[in-house]
Amino acid sequence: MNLTLKLCPMHHYRAPADGRTVPIERLRASVQTIFEGAGVPTDHAATIAELLVDTDLRGISSHGVAQVQRYVEAFTDGTNNAKPDIRVLKESSTTAMLTGDGGLGIVVAKQAMEMAMAKAAEHGVAVVTTVYHDHIGSAGKYVRMALARNMVAMCLSGRSSRPDGYSADDNPLSSIQGSPPMAFGAPAADGTADYHLDFATGAAFDEEDFSRRPELFFRSLGIAQMANILSGTLGGQQLPEFDRRTTEWAPNAQSAFFLVIDIGRFAGVESFTSDVSSLVQGVSGMAPFPGYDEAALPGGVEAAKEKQYRAEGRVPISAEAVASVEAAAESVGVADLPWDTPRL
Repeated sequence: MNLTLKLCPMHHYRAPADGRTVPIERLRASVQTIFEGAGVPTDHAATIAELLVDTDLRGISSHGVAQVQRYVEAFTDGTNNAKPDIRVLKESSTTAMLTGDGGLGIVVAKQAMEMAMAKAAEHGVAVVTTVYHDHIGSAGKYVRMALARNMVAMCLSGRSSRPDGYSADDNPLSSIQGSPPMAFGAPAADGTADYHLDFATGAAFDEEDFSRRPELFFRSLGIAQMANILSGTLGGQQLPEFDRRTTEWAPNAQSAFFLVIDIGRFAGVESFTSDVSSLVQGVSGMAPFPGYDEAALPGGVEAAKEKQYRAEGRVPISAEAVASVEAAAESVGVADLPWDTPRL
């Protein structure tokens, strides 16, 4: 095997080299209409559109509206439940377990984070898990919901162990079943970008790189498995009622984990956010790594671009995203698209 070892990077801003620059609100409205055309209830369609466009505003084009075609196809071909009955399965003052009922994970994930924030505001800390759903998109968008309320947050997504077991012929890398996402965030004081770490945990294996730095591979594998355990296993994906081999919406075997902490119960909001600002600003004044123009902690560049795009009222999306939106719109008979400028 001669693949390159690549620890999956943090999401960071990369402007699309092609595609279109699109009015934000028109893009959001068009994407909502497309999902409504696929049979998704209006409130769910609005949530999906909002969070996909917000992801593009952070420059994470792989998990923004580029996913529209994939999601619409899953609804129209019956892979995803377009009208899931999202329910609370277990609940205490500081915890909850929700089922996504075979639907797209974005909808149940937003509800889970909202529940975690409300519980943390009342009790200081909260954990909410979700089970039995499809993709939640980038984990970072849920963390940002808590940052906006001056709370510390963490989001993971993954699966339980394989119900049909493992093959002795497989490399342990296959056990993580993809590349579970992981995101953390800590709010900074006004005027400073929040600390916001958002990354995929998987790695590709290369014997030469492994021989030089095996700890990097083991660390990546261990972090990915912890994401699976805290989301898939703690969330209950392995329970008989969620067995991915027998459920009605069988391909939807993803879970998620949301942790929220009320800073006021600890160091205090002003003290905490001021210290995070000191850290973020201090690093920004350091010498950058070779090949980079600036030094910055995770979240800084993305926050600056999001602020710019919101002020301009427009967001750049990639050619892949344009094609995804156009194909999905055509498939459900939506003709009104938000293109008001030529392609880049």
